[in-house]
Amino acid sequence: MAFKVGLIGAGAVAEVHAEILARDPRVRIASAFDPITDRASSMADRYGARAARSVDDLLDQSQAVFICTPNRTHVDLACQALAADKPTFCEKPFALDLEGARKVRDAARRAGVVFQLGHNRRFAPVYKVLKQAIHEGRLEPVSVHAKMNRGELLNPPWVGDGKVTGGFLYETPVHMFDLMRFFFGDVAWVEVAARAHQNNELDDFSILLGFTSGLQATMKTFAHASWHFPFERFEVCGRHSTYETFEMERISYTDGLEKETITLDFGLRPRDHKWGYVEEDALFVDALEGKGDPPVTAEDGYRVVALIEGCYQSARSEKRVTFGSSF
Repeated sequence: MAFKVGLIGAGAVAEVHAEILARDPRVRIASAFDPITDRASSMADRYGARAARSVDDLLDQSQAVFICTPNRTHVDLACQALAADKPTFCEKPFALDLEGARKVRDAARRAGVVFQLGHNRRFAPVYKVLKQAIHEGRLEPVSVHAKMNRGELLNPPWVGDGKVTGGFLYETPVHMFDLMRFFFGDVAWVEVAARAHQNNELDDFSILLGFTSGLQATMKTFAHASWHFPFERFEVCGRHSTYETFEMERISYTDGLEKETITLDFGLRPRDHKWGYVEEDALFVDALEGKGDPPVTAEDGYRVVALIEGCYQSARSEKRVTFGSSF
């Protein structure tokens, strides 16, 4: 018997998940809801589902839900789904402040059902290669630099509205904060310098991160950079080794002095594979079947929000922000 899944939101990212789920024989897309009713009806028609009249209607029709709505709606929708004891996949970001993050984290703990956060980059082949090298000890990071630039905050128009996104760091750079923790562990402190260039919003950040392991990393992120490739990149150096990513297209590494440089190119893979969406959705369904725990938890989501809030606090105070033992 296939799991009946409902999609809350019928925009671009919902379409990505719907196409993947529709190919999984363990899943049946049962319902779709969107405040723009024509959009929900169109999605429902494509996947043989029903357009729900409301979120409550969708929850009644579904065994599990995907939340694929604008950032500011995630807390209330996640808590509503969890209160109904529905296994929930929630797109990033988890919340837009610590109060909301605690609210969803606590709701997930109380519900005790599967909850997974949509940080797809963990499952991109490029980043899996980097993670595996660290895990196996072939790369012991001693110097790290990351960047994630956006080309603009114009398209779609809401990405430039901090009231909708929660601020630039919650928009695209949220992925990099999750990857920082995923690769290198918990962060002990941050120091941030930031400026505003458009929309009266901080949109140009220079970030120094100190990890509990003692590792330090730098991160640069700017919101209006013309999509110059590669706009997303990690440079991780070990002792006489370097791993360098180029978007989610390829990774090059050199292990040791006077060794060859090896490049793995994933550019021809379908976008939903090379961006990690296929694997993250499969792992959510695995968790529904009891075959494993969700790989990105409510606690992970809370810690990313705490890290971003710490960055904003440091930028505004021009002081180092330290995270306590409870972080």
